[in-house]
Amino acid sequence: MKYAIPTDDGATLSSVFGRAASFAIFASEAAEPEIKLNGGAASEHGAGTGAAAFLAERGVEVVVCPELGPKAQAALSSAGIRVAAAKAGLPLREAVAAARASR
Repeated sequence: MKYAIPTDDGATLSSVFGRAASFAIFASEAAEPEIKLNGGAASEHGAGTGAAAFLAERGVEVVVCPELGPKAQAALSSAGIRVAAAKAGLPLREAVAAARASR
C-alpha cells in the first residue's frame, strides 16, 4: 500500500488536508517517507480537490487525515483512494499504523 499523510512539520499529522504544507508519502508501511510540498496549499479555491489529484498522480492508495471536506472526499473516492481517520498531531509512523488498523 502507498500512503499519504498531510503534514505541516514533516513529523506529525496535520489538522488539515488540502491546505497542509506538504504530504509525507510512504511507498509501503516500512519505507521512509518522501516529503512532497503541497503546491496548492495557498490556493484560493479547490485546495482539497487539487491535493487529491496530486496524490492520485503519485499512485497513493490510502490517505490518512483527521477530516476532509465533501469535495476532497469525493475527489479521493473517485480516484479510488481510501481514507483512514487519525488524530491530528500523531507522529507520521503512528498515522500509518492507524490506517493499517482501520482496514
